[in-house]
Amino acid sequence: MWRHRFQPELQWKSPTSSRTDNNHLFRQGFLQRFQNPTIFLKISCDGDYVLPIVVGKIAIEKLIDAEAEQESEDCPDRFQFVNNLVERLDHEVLMVRITERVVSTYFAKLYLSQPGKSDIIGVDARPSDAINVANRCKAPIYVSKQIVFTDAIRLGYGMGRVHNKKAIYDVLLDSPIDGPDSVAEELSMMHNMHLAIKQERFNDAAIWRDKLENLRKSSHEH
Repeated sequence: MWRHRFQPELQWKSPTSSRTDNNHLFRQGFLQRFQNPTIFLKISCDGDYVLPIVVGKIAIEKLIDAEAEQESEDCPDRFQFVNNLVERLDHEVLMVRITERVVSTYFAKLYLSQPGKSDIIGVDARPSDAINVANRCKAPIYVSKQIVFTDAIRLGYGMGRVHNKKAIYDVLLDSPIDGPDSVAEELSMMHNMHLAIKQERFNDAAIWRDKLENLRKSSHEH
């Protein structure tokens, strides 16, 4: 969120204001701590956690413009262009994943596939671009659990980082810190299972379902 977009909303409230209003003010104050344009990814878990990613001002403006549908079909921006290009090539954006952080820089990947085929293409991208593409293509965004545990922030009084806290994260597509990346394998199994269901090959779908369950069970045990 670009800090200047919400500055006018900050107003003093009396002590008799509702708790909801106090929480609203608190969160606005939290956002004011970030001096640079920042995107906050809400982590799907049992707590109120966000992952702040510092980006350029244009990335924020493009997100806001997309939500307000302020774009021209005759002259699409680069994110709408990517969406149009993927569709024209008969592909779809399956997901976006924030994969790792090196020093203070995050890295991301776009995962593409073609309907009816099991091949999955991974494309490296800047998080700001990947998030905008996901927004335009209505694709889910996943975050590496290691990044969540080290960098996510809990919204609440006495805010802190996530590490040393036990939380249940609804992030199924993830990879271990070390070793081979299992995301593509799991994503491929999901894709093949859904494809088999769509083509009414239910025996094949059941086989892929069992393989997927075994893979997830194995990853949870480790």
